[in-house]
Amino acid sequence: MNETRRLAEFIAETTYEDLPMSVVDATKVYILDNLASGFVGSTTPWANMVAQVARETAPQGPCSIFASSMTTSPSCAALVNGTMIGSFETDHAYVQGSCHPSASAFPAALAIAERDHLGGNSLLVSVALGYEVACRVGLAATRAVEDVAGFHGPGTNASFGGAAGAGKALGLDSEGLVNALGIAGSHAGGLMEFAREGAMTKRLHVGRGGQMGLESALLAARGFTGPSTVLEGDRGFLKVYSPSPNPDTLVKDLGERYLLLGMMVKAYACHASSHPVIEGICRFKEDNEWDVSRLEHVKVVGTERMVERHNDREPTSILGAQYSLPFSAAVALCRDIADPLVYSEEILWDQRVREIARTMDLATDKDRFGDSGGPSAEVLLTLAGMPHTFTVADWKGAPTNPYTYDEMADKFRRYASPHLTPDRIEDIVQKVRDLENVEDVTEITGLLRSG
Repeated sequence: MNETRRLAEFIAETTYEDLPMSVVDATKVYILDNLASGFVGSTTPWANMVAQVARETAPQGPCSIFASSMTTSPSCAALVNGTMIGSFETDHAYVQGSCHPSASAFPAALAIAERDHLGGNSLLVSVALGYEVACRVGLAATRAVEDVAGFHGPGTNASFGGAAGAGKALGLDSEGLVNALGIAGSHAGGLMEFAREGAMTKRLHVGRGGQMGLESALLAARGFTGPSTVLEGDRGFLKVYSPSPNPDTLVKDLGERYLLLGMMVKAYACHASSHPVIEGICRFKEDNEWDVSRLEHVKVVGTERMVERHNDREPTSILGAQYSLPFSAAVALCRDIADPLVYSEEILWDQRVREIARTMDLATDKDRFGDSGGPSAEVLLTLAGMPHTFTVADWKGAPTNPYTYDEMADKFRRYASPHLTPDRIEDIVQKVRDLENVEDVTEITGLLRSG
């Protein structure tokens, strides 16, 4: 018992100097990836709707919004920026814990850091600890939260990541952080029903969770209380939300082993489960003379989760397309899927893409493709009567093949180039690389604005 309190004490006591260099380096990569995702998300209609509401309700404030001249309150900044980061399936995830601290812990910590003019080292430790808490809560709840109960996993744990990140940035003591987490637990939510129609609510879940986590920390700073056993209690988060929780993982090896090092970073704007297949297709196209008109048949063999859960062959929304393995594989075969904006209304109704997705064979092989490592998928292509087979393992962005900072900088340049000048892009890349020495986070957030 007392897992909530032990987590709070860990957050309160851990300093930037306590972070292993591997955690510092990984957090910088994640921050730059979040900025890249935020710029892509800033172009989406659903994120713009959220921004319009923020403009109506909080038209002034100290906090910046991606690719916008408006500033707003910390709460609305966490919501809008979190929605933008999570808006287009480009942000990284901790798959084992079904969480996206990218769109919850980071924007919540960033909003407080910008408002209070904190230094880069304060932002770094706040983001890292927010990530770690979200990962541990998600892992302890297990994927049963989503796979059995029907909640959207990242939506349920987002408020805890936001509370931890914002609470650390605010400098709350352990009792304040207990209350912040306790309050955040009442804001855990998000239903998977969006997947049936590709509804926009999915785009909102994690940003809203980050906003609620930030507000939970602000309330705790004023003495508002929350249950000190919000995670482990008989009517706490784990037992209410998960049919099969594993509470021991909340604090197992806490401070010695950082789960945040196990993020899966995305190279493509689609569901994480499709990435091994897409990586294999992209490698094959690079290594062979490619002409999609010669393609006669496609078969994909993979994990049960990959093939059976994400198998909509004829999606009717962009989210449905991004969630669909056969459709995303068809996009990779026909287009440059490294461009996130390839997912559009035009590609959604492209007849060649839809034909390939509709006729693709999908199969599972539990003995060969599971969660224990090794190859993650096999793809069989028939081109002008000739069969080609390849397996995919250790794809770029997998925890076993993480992005370096320089590789992430290349992704950031591609994603930010429609919005920022080359000089401003390079300034951001350098400041995040040297984040612990940035005296005031506004040196970075000012560069994220338009104009």
